[in-house]
Amino acid sequence: MSANPRTFFRDRLEVRVYAGRAEAGAAGAEIAAAILREKTLRAGQAAVVFASAVSQDAFLAALRGQRIDWTRITAFHMDEYAGMSGDHPASFRRFLRERLTDHVPVAAFHRLDGQAADAEAECERYAGLLRREEPCLAVMGIGENGHLAFIDPPVCDFADPRDVRPVELDDLCRMQQVHDGAFARLEEVPRRALSLTVPFFLRVPRALVFVNGAHKSAAVRAALEGPIVEACPASALRRHPSATLFLDSAAASLL
Repeated sequence: MSANPRTFFRDRLEVRVYAGRAEAGAAGAEIAAAILREKTLRAGQAAVVFASAVSQDAFLAALRGQRIDWTRITAFHMDEYAGMSGDHPASFRRFLRERLTDHVPVAAFHRLDGQAADAEAECERYAGLLRREEPCLAVMGIGENGHLAFIDPPVCDFADPRDVRPVELDDLCRMQQVHDGAFARLEEVPRRALSLTVPFFLRVPRALVFVNGAHKSAAVRAALEGPIVEACPASALRRHPSATLFLDSAAASLL
């Protein structure tokens, strides 16, 4: 296991603070691998929902080196821009392919089709795959505006009956994509996306959440120290039955 973190709880949520993102990612990869080994030993297969963001880079790099029978693992991703091809440099399908599925022999990688002519039908199709595979683990991040996946505060509904839905992206979320280097200017960032929802994430048995950098520190503070409200979607993680938040020291600097 990586260097000993500072650990505490906020409601149900376990929080671990590491010196840097590499240590946090390595520690999380060990835990994820143990979850997947246990599930495949018990059930023969396992499904995972992965985030596609630079906050995941250290974790995904470490996960590729773990002892996992990837032929028994089915991968999902949690969001995609509406209208975007899977080959676009900013596509989340491409992100996960380049950082994970091109390197390990997963049983399947189910993709949200951002170019689907009927976004509602595509969301229902993907929700059906999630119901069939029943992921045992969600690997996530938190946005600068406190979002989970692409569920920004203006569209967040803690009682949303849908598992996957089309959403309008707020400008803070869109600007984060510029900060992350996915786009050069705000005007280039799509305004709509397809996203898994907060109620879905709360039903997945385990969640590992990776957040790094001072630019995320205000969102982390709001999620951990503010009320559990839709104005900060990530605050709902404090209700998750078994979630762990991995922070580097910069992301934890306002706690």
